[in-house]
Amino acid sequence: MLKTNLIPVLLLTVCIAGCQDQRDSSTPEPTPQQEADNQAIMQEIQKLEQEAAKATPPAPVIPLPDLPGWTHSAPRALPSGDHGFSVAYDHSKGMTVTFYQFTRGLKEIPDDLNSEPVQNEMKHAKAGIQQAVELGIWKSATETDHGTVSLGDSPQKALWCRYQLATDNGEVNSDTYVWSHANTLFKLRCTGRAKNPLDDVKTLTPLLAALGNECSAKQKEPEEK
Repeated sequence: MLKTNLIPVLLLTVCIAGCQDQRDSSTPEPTPQQEADNQAIMQEIQKLEQEAAKATPPAPVIPLPDLPGWTHSAPRALPSGDHGFSVAYDHSKGMTVTFYQFTRGLKEIPDDLNSEPVQNEMKHAKAGIQQAVELGIWKSATETDHGTVSLGDSPQKALWCRYQLATDNGEVNSDTYVWSHANTLFKLRCTGRAKNPLDDVKTLTPLLAALGNECSAKQKEPEEK
């Protein structure tokens, strides 16, 4: 089993051993060869994590929100090829969120949800979920919904998908949001613990809105002469 602090790297750095077609996934007992392959992937992820731990993360493109009920870690650098960082947010009610800022080395990233970089990133996100199932982090993962949504009540739009994940402690909902701004990609991975999904929505909405409003505010700033 992967250590918990390696999961953010896994869910961004996917397809180490080759991606499969995306589908609802549940994994049977692995064969000896699959176990060997999984061990190799885990070692590679640990190597990437160790290298990233020594690096200095880039500066945030937007301010990291500080909101009542939420605590967050300092930015942690991602592997060098991603040119970004992750931040772990935790809510007192049990919700966990990982915020990612990165570019994957791209020089131009349109502020367009239909652009190739943004669309590809959602594909990467879904592939990362499947790979986590194959590695045994979750027992199964089923996509239950997807679409284009607003980040809270902000003007910022994002691609969104929801998965139902089966864990040793029962099933949880996991939401992923992907968008772009200022030649940068952003992603949120949100996992709730509330029995009522609407409670998770109420908890998450202020954080979504804060991030979305920061992007919108930057877009409205006048250009420097």
